Amino acid sequence: FTGKCTVLGACRMIGTYIVLYSLVLLWSTLAFLRALWVIVRSPRAALRKSPRDIPPDCLKDESLGTHQYVKANGVTLHCVCAGDKSKPLMLFLHGFPEFWFSWRHQIREFAGDYYVVAVDMRGYGDSERPPNKRDYLLSTLRQDVVELVGALGYSSCVLVAHDWGGVVAWRAVQHRPDLFDRFIVMNCPHASVYKKQVSTGWSQFMKSWYILLFQMPWLPEFIFGLNDYIYFNAVFRGKKSGAKNKDTAFPPDVLDAYKYTFSKPGAMTSPLNYYRCMFNEMKSVKGGPRPKPIEVPTLILWGDNDAFLDRGMADMHERVATNLTVRHIPDCSHWVQQDCPQLTNQYMWEFLKNVK
Repeated sequence: FTGKCTVLGACRMIGTYIVLYSLVLLWSTLAFLRALWVIVRSPRAALRKSPRDIPPDCLKDESLGTHQYVKANGVTLHCVCAGDKSKPLMLFLHGFPEFWFSWRHQIREFAGDYYVVAVDMRGYGDSERPPNKRDYLLSTLRQDVVELVGALGYSSCVLVAHDWGGVVAWRAVQHRPDLFDRFIVMNCPHASVYKKQVSTGWSQFMKSWYILLFQMPWLPEFIFGLNDYIYFNAVFRGKKSGAKNKDTAFPPDVLDAYKYTFSKPGAMTSPLNYYRCMFNEMKSVKGGPRPKPIEVPTLILWGDNDAFLDRGMADMHERVATNLTVRHIPDCSHWVQQDCPQLTNQYMWEFLKNVK
């Protein structure tokens, strides 16, 4: 009986891999053909790159704090720090395709009561970019966060994370709960919730198509650079995935900041390696005991008009965290802390002041 189960399990796994890699090839072919059509229609416009040698003024705004470089887990991480260092640490982890600047509204809001640090995660922005794909394994990214707290001179912090920063943060909080006094995560489910939703729900599976495309070498980087990085206009201001308050969340100077940051040589490959490593790690994961529920007080903030993640996942964490608060923000996109900063900050304050 055990032998039959083993064979069936192996066959199921092989079948899954065949389906996944077939979908990778399908989405990549479609994306390549679409990119080719864009180039054929207007080659000059498609391949044009504006010079971006000088950072836009919004990135030089001194009210956002000072720029520092901190060594943690063998890499040098760029951090923007504001506030009094004698106060508690609030550490911000950004998502994809973002960098420290995505926390500009929260830096100004919380610097009076906390020492706030918004980090460019490994491979992003002005942080060090290790060259190998395996340098971006989740276990390594988790350790970056764990060691960064100590490198900043603290024994604990309030951890705030969004999107990919949330993926890493869930792992860090589960691994070292003693380091985190509070945990605030925005539009990012726990891995167990995401796995359940994507494997049982067609909606989330279709929303995750881009993860399959990102497995290909060089093609995603090439697509992102087309039409002078117009991808950032589409993802942040577009009708489907863009911010609902796009004129205030992503005005031209903010878009310029993103394009300036991600147009640097190699600036897209390292962030994409997060996805490439995640895909490979998922293949190697074996079943095991369910991790202990997180006891750190946790706030999930969720912009309900998320083009990438099903709304219902926000309410599926009862078994993940024991001291849990969930707040939905209607008519708000995936880019919640930039799209609806006032409500985001309000809910953060309520959680920080009232939840023990």
